[in-house]
Amino acid sequence: MAPPDPAPILPAPMPPTGNRVVPQLVLLALILIWSASYVVSKLALGSLTAPALVATRFWLAILCVLPLVRRGLATQLRATLWPGITTGIALGSGYLLQMQGLRLSTASMGGLIAGLIVPLVALGGFLFLGGRLGGRAALGLLLAIAGIVLVCDASGGSWLGNGLLIGSSVSYAAHVLLLSFHGRRVPLVAFTLWQLGVVASAGTVQAALDGEIAAQPELGVAWSPALLAELAYLGVLATGLAILVQGRVQHRIPSTQVALLFATQPLLAALCGWVWLDDHLTSVQLAGGGLIITGVVVTSLAR
Repeated sequence: MAPPDPAPILPAPMPPTGNRVVPQLVLLALILIWSASYVVSKLALGSLTAPALVATRFWLAILCVLPLVRRGLATQLRATLWPGITTGIALGSGYLLQMQGLRLSTASMGGLIAGLIVPLVALGGFLFLGGRLGGRAALGLLLAIAGIVLVCDASGGSWLGNGLLIGSSVSYAAHVLLLSFHGRRVPLVAFTLWQLGVVASAGTVQAALDGEIAAQPELGVAWSPALLAELAYLGVLATGLAILVQGRVQHRIPSTQVALLFATQPLLAALCGWVWLDDHLTSVQLAGGGLIITGVVVTSLAR
């Protein structure tokens, strides 16, 4: 799954060309793909460890981006070295924490807690990038935090798993803020390759240090057609191609619409977990999920 790229950080949208509805439909399709990726990740974690899954997913994503490479890449890579590495560290931390959290928690919980990213970005923009934090944005943040407290109700899941998922949301928010700080001043392909490479390398190193890539080492890795399909979904569809398509369409959509579309992702991810994995949330957690989604919408509208 990809962390959302919420409205507080987006540049002014370019005038849409052609069919005015197509970019919105394409972005909504991407959000659906990312929402379902929580379920796919949960299934893949039955065969691979979290670091091995992250490494495999991002090496595949790099292969998807390589066709965009043009002359002068070496110069661009040197120019984007430190921005790419620092932004990649934030992204890699988010994915590694999220995969470890999903191993202990549920796909629905992962999707709901990821909704915290949007208000955290608003707060981070205010603290570090000179952004404004109005009353409605602050209210959205408080609603989301109250929702997290309810969602992490111990009777419905693992406190450790949920804590790791919250940590991943903080890392993802840092990633979005770093994208905002660096993204408009650096070559896109080189900057993206650094990020993907850092995450893939971090997952590879962690898997090597752990000494195992199988979730159940005694059984080894079952390279079944199902696992290969899950890896293709995560690495090619939900990461590599999604990044490229998002870069082509998102700037053509008004920022408020982008934010509201991303506000649907926690709900869609929770629904995917319920439909395909039979995830169950307590009534307290459902109320918390509602508060998170409300907080995301309020924050988005405030921006």
